[in-house]
Amino acid sequence: MPGRIDPAVAAAIMRAAGLEPLEPYPGSHTAWNCRCLKSAHTVAPTLGSVRSGRTSGCRRCGRAAVDERRLAAGRERAEADMRGAGFEPLDPYPGAGARWRSRHLACGRVVHPRLFGIRAGSGCLVCAGRAPVDPTVAEADMRAIGMQPLEPFPGRVRDPWKCRCLRCGHIGTPTLNNIRGGQGGCLNCARRAR
Repeated sequence: MPGRIDPAVAAAIMRAAGLEPLEPYPGSHTAWNCRCLKSAHTVAPTLGSVRSGRTSGCRRCGRAAVDERRLAAGRERAEADMRGAGFEPLDPYPGAGARWRSRHLACGRVVHPRLFGIRAGSGCLVCAGRAPVDPTVAEADMRAIGMQPLEPFPGRVRDPWKCRCLRCGHIGTPTLNNIRGGQGGCLNCARRAR
């Protein structure tokens, strides 16, 4: 009969597609029980569908490959969105709702934003003055520029903080955000410097 495929050739085609036949060749358009060589799942594609490229053989492996391609595209888009917002990811993409360790390029700090927040327009909580700050670090930052805190750290970098200048003794209320941004702490010393 013309066009009939040799069973050995048919088996070779299936093996090339990653499938091991579990029964004799049934014909080109009949489901053929095979085992996927990658996942060991039992599948039953037709030789015709494998030859034509309509199926790669194992549907589960095919779906897994599609899912992996989608995830890879999602990771690439997530990294592009983070970089576009001024953040350099430091860890692999954890998912849109999870905190993602990144460096905010504007301030240089390591922060942990969520991708869905970045996409919604939020940014660096440190720069926005909403990130938690260790009070001992805050006090050390004030002392480093010559200001002695006169009260406990107010809790946010944008809140005024009563301090005394160690150079001139003037009492002022600088914010930690301004200090970290490079401004001096004492207005009195700044006026005398002009």
